[in-house]
Amino acid sequence: MIGLIVTGHGNFATGILSSLRLIAGEPDHCQAVDFLPEESVEELTEKIGAAVDSFQDCGSVLILADLVGGSPYNVATKLRMSGRANLEVVGGTNLASLIEASMGREGTEDVKELAKSVAETAKEQVVHFLTEEEQAAQKAAQPAKKVAARRGNPDGPKGKIVHARVDERLIHGQVAMVWTNTVGASRIVVVNDAALKDPMVLSGLKMAKPAGVKLSIVTVKRAVQRFKENAYAGDRVFVITKNVTDMAELIRQGVEIERVNVGNVAKREGSKNIKKSVNLTEKDIADIHEMIDGGHPVTAQMIPNESDQSILEYMK
Repeated sequence: MIGLIVTGHGNFATGILSSLRLIAGEPDHCQAVDFLPEESVEELTEKIGAAVDSFQDCGSVLILADLVGGSPYNVATKLRMSGRANLEVVGGTNLASLIEASMGREGTEDVKELAKSVAETAKEQVVHFLTEEEQAAQKAAQPAKKVAARRGNPDGPKGKIVHARVDERLIHGQVAMVWTNTVGASRIVVVNDAALKDPMVLSGLKMAKPAGVKLSIVTVKRAVQRFKENAYAGDRVFVITKNVTDMAELIRQGVEIERVNVGNVAKREGSKNIKKSVNLTEKDIADIHEMIDGGHPVTAQMIPNESDQSILEYMK
């Protein structure tokens, strides 16, 4: 039988599996992998990898993730690209597609065919209810001409950095679905020396990028050069670095970053936790003080509706 893994943010996986049990009974060869707020991407990778390994007796494994571009989806796709045999991934899971995945395994051993069927079911089950009168009015109305959305820069032709975030996950659900829209970014600039050397990371970033938003992936040195050249003219730029050090270096080199948001920094040797999802070393703390003393406020917001108070409040 095909092994089935459900993964997602918070308790999505365990929650949707409880709904499956209510409707279709206890599924065989099925696991939930939750991605909790206090966990790092590395921990999630270990959990999903262990779940896949636990299905060694199954001929293949299907992973269902909650949000395309989110960390659970990105980790699953990286596992697939790493050469795991007979592993397929579907993002955008809903209850109907989970039922299709669980029950559809009884009629096939072809995991690719099952993944295709699951994806189609997920799309078919998203329906906007309309009364008969509303449906008639919709059919009678002339279809509106679609105009491509273009986010212009209200600040003039020069590119403007509208948000700068430290996030060890780089582009994931919070960035792609929430922050990018909140700040009205037209381009994401990922600044990370290691990303350009890893084809899997590059592929994952391109998949996670929101539709309609441009993406640049550059080294720290190249980022400084590109900003000084005004290479992103007319864009509203969202800058993301994987660590505090790189963000501080951009500012030292004259990149026009007004303020910095520290979102996700994983646990490392010598780091201490100052708030959920933020762990800082002494070097990080020194860089943060340097940025603040230089007139660049630093906050620690995971999501936009959290307090934007200074990170110093968490470092007391």
